[in-house]
Amino acid sequence: MKKANLSNIAIILVEPKEPGNIGSCCRAMKNMGITELRMVNPPDYHVADAFKMCYGADDLIHNAKVYTDLPSAIADVGYVVGTTRRKGKRRKPVYWLSDILPDITACSQDTKVGILFGREPKGLFNEELELCDALVGIPTRDDFPTLNLAQSVLVVCYELFLSRHAPRPTVTNRIPHEQLETLYEHLGQALTALGYTNDISANLLNRIITVFRRIFGRAGLEHRDAQMIHGVCSQIELKLNELRQGIDNQSPPADI
Repeated sequence: MKKANLSNIAIILVEPKEPGNIGSCCRAMKNMGITELRMVNPPDYHVADAFKMCYGADDLIHNAKVYTDLPSAIADVGYVVGTTRRKGKRRKPVYWLSDILPDITACSQDTKVGILFGREPKGLFNEELELCDALVGIPTRDDFPTLNLAQSVLVVCYELFLSRHAPRPTVTNRIPHEQLETLYEHLGQALTALGYTNDISANLLNRIITVFRRIFGRAGLEHRDAQMIHGVCSQIELKLNELRQGIDNQSPPADI
């Protein structure tokens, strides 16, 4: 039985508001053996309140990596897991963490895994959840569902620390999200060339890309998979260009 490789797991806080919560998250992480903290647009956290709450996890605060946007924070991450308590028709399925622990365990052996946590009052926005390969929720009482940010981090890190799941057959050497976003852009270009658009009523192109995100996020893509899909997109664009050139080069009918 393999454990998750905790050194390959990063906790990513998206626009946290309170320095004290950041310190508490650092303490929770260090308790459970996870030491890589990334933050997107945090407040000034080198303050007394943060260091008071971290209680011995000062090194996590000092070594935290800060980014100006989420795509930059996950650019080198192969498997992104978002935490949320909200569900909706346009959102991906929300699993319990135990459901995807085997995937996290397997991927973490040689791939960077990022666990996203949203803003204290609002969580992660829909466009941020779209960047995730999987969504997880923490079961709580229906009439009192909200957890503090540091509590949520502690629960997730605790589950990862205790993980004894044997990895299922799955893609472990996933391409990082920076390359995955480039692939989605290429897919969008090829689909646009085929005539798919985002008109006001259908928004069809974005819906198709969302389906691809769900499929690829669930299955995982290796570099060779991405190269193959890029090749298919390029072939579509090439053939459509040849078709257009053939139509343009046709001689007009002779006048009678």
